[in-house]
Amino acid sequence: MHIFKEIEPNTNMKNNRKYQSILQIFLLIAIILLANVAIPPLFNALHLPKRFDLTKEGRFSLTPATKKMLSEIDDVVYVQVFLEGELPSGFKRLQNEIRWKLDDFRAYTGGYLEYEFVDPFENLNGEQRQRAMKQLVEKGLQPKNLIETAEGYSEKVIFPAALVFYKGRELPVMLLQEQLNKGPQETLNNSIALLEYQIANAIQKIQRKEKPTLGFLTGHGELDSKFLESMAVELAQYYFLERYNVTENLYISPKFSAIVIAKPTETFDDKDKFKIDQYVMNGGRVLWLIDNMAANMDSLKNEDGSFLPLAYDLQLDDLLFKYGARVNFNFVKDLQCADIQLATGRDPSGNATQLRPFKWPYFPIFTYHHPTPPVTKNIDAVLGRFAGSIDTIRTKGANIKKDILLTTSPASQIVTTMNRVDVNEVRQKPDFNQYNKGQQAVAVALEGEFPSLFKNRLAKSTIDMIDTLQDVSFREKSLPTKMIVMSDGDIIRNGIDARTGRPNPLGYYKYSQQTFANKELLVNAVEWLTDDNGIIAARSKDVKMRLLDNKKVQNEKTFWQLLNMLLPIVLVIFAGFVYTFFRKRKYMKG
Repeated sequence: MHIFKEIEPNTNMKNNRKYQSILQIFLLIAIILLANVAIPPLFNALHLPKRFDLTKEGRFSLTPATKKMLSEIDDVVYVQVFLEGELPSGFKRLQNEIRWKLDDFRAYTGGYLEYEFVDPFENLNGEQRQRAMKQLVEKGLQPKNLIETAEGYSEKVIFPAALVFYKGRELPVMLLQEQLNKGPQETLNNSIALLEYQIANAIQKIQRKEKPTLGFLTGHGELDSKFLESMAVELAQYYFLERYNVTENLYISPKFSAIVIAKPTETFDDKDKFKIDQYVMNGGRVLWLIDNMAANMDSLKNEDGSFLPLAYDLQLDDLLFKYGARVNFNFVKDLQCADIQLATGRDPSGNATQLRPFKWPYFPIFTYHHPTPPVTKNIDAVLGRFAGSIDTIRTKGANIKKDILLTTSPASQIVTTMNRVDVNEVRQKPDFNQYNKGQQAVAVALEGEFPSLFKNRLAKSTIDMIDTLQDVSFREKSLPTKMIVMSDGDIIRNGIDARTGRPNPLGYYKYSQQTFANKELLVNAVEWLTDDNGIIAARSKDVKMRLLDNKKVQNEKTFWQLLNMLLPIVLVIFAGFVYTFFRKRKYMKG
């Protein structure tokens, strides 16, 4: 007699569990397929962003100005990127970032943006490669010889650049922003941070139906056009340029989006200052490049190699003071500076003069860049020549925002009109205790509503006469506007090649064979002044560097590879044991 009745296994329950498990597996596969196959085409069709920005610095978000500009595109913009083929890992990262950025751009254009990545040298032989390279250079693209290998960096010609096409026009864009004394990883990081600005700025420029007009003021001993040619060639791609003699005109025309005052050397009388003042009052923008002290290297070519600096009598102090800035009558000396070459005797043969480089503190190298406004964000070092210092002034009754753009290094010194400039001082060891003035401002941006210098200074009859002029009316307070003041007129001055008579690139320094970022600084300054849409705000983006320690990676490579392969397996096995343990425990209790 059986006391316990045997219970037959419930085959229906087993089958249900089996079907549930199979259903769960198929459901999981379906979700994965939907996420990877169906959703991306849907995002493409609806032109929605594929990424959600969870970064602290907003790395993957577009600025409102960029979104607005993209949403207003009325025809196809085609971007051809010359980064394809075999690339080092760093440039693969740049390539991916460009592709993602263009996808983000496309999402806000309603499908009007198309792009393609191409290898400009694919299937080309040596001679064909040379021709292709020449054509790209003629279009304004610059090759780079940097490529990453396992051991470091070796040479290979690539073009980290793009061409933007719109309604039959094309515009070059350099996507790699190289910088002096910056490592390859930092260079790539800065380039990635600037991608939105570089591409959006090119699209904005190529869409313009008409170029803005820039006025280079003349009439007060400003720089001759041959010393402005390098800058003019760069600006002429995006602006109409006009030299405008302010002394021969009744007022400064409002047709100018901005005016440039490049190193005047002669006095401004009240009439000409009034013309500039009222241009500003009516919303005009000004780039001031002012030297208050007369100095150049030719002044040192006398018997004792020294000179006593003299002040230019520009009479602009009251005007700039009213706007919130003061260019001082001095020079800044900086231990962070360029070299000059001086004769130190004859070479061993006795046939040639022996030259040796010496640090010349009157040619400071500016590397401090204030991030707001974005004029100097992520640009390279800027070379100055006999620069003065600038003070910002409290503007009574006016709300003017003042931002320092460039300063000297902390190891600086001030030289006034009472001190001689002597080239022979470079032969002596500098007294570091004298370079104790800290960072001295040499460029400042001013933005707001400026008071007129001529408020309460003009008779009513004079004001009535002014109001009769076309496009001109007297204002005591400006419309919202902005200006930049730099205390170095030579910052825009290009050199002249003694052999060819042609201008050197702006920023090129013959003694070190380096090209400093003077041109980039000034182009950014002009764009900040003339940019009413705010696209340049994208330059302020910061991408935090979260780089691996390459030496540590090499030393611990095997350990981390094994850890990455074995740890997931160990965790799965451990999870299986835990699951089994608690399952047995549960049913044993039952």
